[in-house]
Amino acid sequence: MPNYCITIRQRNNLQMDRHVFFAKQSLDPKGLRTAKAIAEDLGVTVLKTGPGTMLVEAKPALVRKLAKLLPEWSNSVENMTYRLPERTPLQRVRRPVGKGK
Repeated sequence: MPNYCITIRQRNNLQMDRHVFFAKQSLDPKGLRTAKAIAEDLGVTVLKTGPGTMLVEAKPALVRKLAKLLPEWSNSVENMTYRLPERTPLQRVRRPVGKGK
């Protein structure tokens, strides 16, 4: 049974995007703290951090500035993907025609 995907881009009324920043080289916690401090100084909201990753929410112009300040980090827009099964019609049970009930 094949599946198909629906991708929903995160956006709200203020035109703020969620971006995920990835550390290309090091998973050092000190580097993550430094990157988080730089983002917060710029006015970017840091939603969540993990080993070598940082989820931020900001206007696109601020995200571009942050990307320039963190050249060793790569980033991408956060997408939410849902897998939905293919819709198939219900199978009706056919009873054999015969005598009796």
